[in-house]
Amino acid sequence: MVVPGDGRGRELGFPTANLALDEGDLPEDGIYAAWVRIDEETHPWASSVSVGANPTFEGDRERRVEVHLHDADLDLYGRRLAVSLVAHLRPTLRFDRVDALIAQTADDVVRCRMLLTDHARISP
Repeated sequence: MVVPGDGRGRELGFPTANLALDEGDLPEDGIYAAWVRIDEETHPWASSVSVGANPTFEGDRERRVEVHLHDADLDLYGRRLAVSLVAHLRPTLRFDRVDALIAQTADDVVRCRMLLTDHARISP
């Protein structure tokens, strides 16, 4: 289920859907390429997924899952997302500057797009 987050992703240019999950349901911290389905839709969305506590930002932060749907501007609050992780790109990192985080996130999205394009070609 998508729940409100800090709103920081949208401010940084990468809006995310924050998922309500039990800690035991979370994979290893890091950035992933994923396919995401919204509610009962059959169309999968190419996505970048962040799992972890967002160490770049101050405060005691819980681990969370944040999903950035590529090429989508949708209101997802209260909707259910089915997330299928395809590849682990990198571990969660702490950045000293927000502009470094933005640059890395842009690179992550490019890498996710390439991985998912390749995955779509080889998957039936």
